[in-house]
Amino acid sequence: MKNITLIARVLISALFLLSAVAKLYPTPLYGITKVFEEGQLIPMGFSSDFAPFLSRLIIGFEFFIAIAILQGHYIKKLIIPSTILLLTVFSIDLSIDIFGGIDENCGCFGQLIPMTPIEAFIKNIFTILILMFIYRNVSDKKESSFLLLLNGYLIISVLMFSLLPIATNSNNRQVSSFSTYVDSEFDINNGQKILCFFDAGCDHCMDAAKSLTELGLENQTFPKVHIVFSDTEEDKIPEFLDYSGTDFSYQVMPFYNEDEEINSYLEVLGFEYENPVVIYYNNGNQMRFYDGTGSNEFDPVKFKDLFNYN
Repeated sequence: MKNITLIARVLISALFLLSAVAKLYPTPLYGITKVFEEGQLIPMGFSSDFAPFLSRLIIGFEFFIAIAILQGHYIKKLIIPSTILLLTVFSIDLSIDIFGGIDENCGCFGQLIPMTPIEAFIKNIFTILILMFIYRNVSDKKESSFLLLLNGYLIISVLMFSLLPIATNSNNRQVSSFSTYVDSEFDINNGQKILCFFDAGCDHCMDAAKSLTELGLENQTFPKVHIVFSDTEEDKIPEFLDYSGTDFSYQVMPFYNEDEEINSYLEVLGFEYENPVVIYYNNGNQMRFYDGTGSNEFDPVKFKDLFNYN
């Protein structure tokens, strides 16, 4: 029984390590923001301002559990119960998705291992059962140190926030700085223009593009639109343009590049990456800057009021 329990603990450790690493795939900032925060935490009801903090705490906790489950300090009184509680919370959310008919990737293993809500729910149930088995067959160390566990989690959390810093609000960014990165054919410093930063597989981005098409159909003098796509889902660009209803001019930029001589999507946006980004400017002067799906979300109704519609 002792060997079986040890195998179960190693299995849980590997599972949580995989879960934490997968949420940082294909690049840490893309995985944690686009997949985990926008795909899982924000739909759960957490605000776009709070989600970046919670995402780092949760992933840090997963790294922590991967280590803590293999030791004996408060494993029965604290480690296993808190882990079951976390899995239960996410299982309840998954249940809501299942009954709501949602079958898209839930983000539990990021984009590394796409899972539907029902697959993730089954995975959580089996994980909870294994944890209950471990709970029945382990004992806390006689001199368990809560301070040791707390320090371990704090160290991991500090590393998460230091290696994946949360950027400041992008509303303070000056649009004129983007002129360096936009194709010369689309002169953003001349006349009224709209510059967008989208992911081809982002539903919110697709809806924003479609709204821009509809606004353009209402007014023949509507500003020209240019899109900067990241290369993470480049193959979906034709589908994106088809959905939008307009063959917008666009360019593709590497999402992340370690070569300092090559600008990346994240670097241009100041490492904030809250898509969809829609910028309206007049002769290079920023007039409106919309980003994300929170309080600064692109609103086509209010945006329409900027122009003289009859």
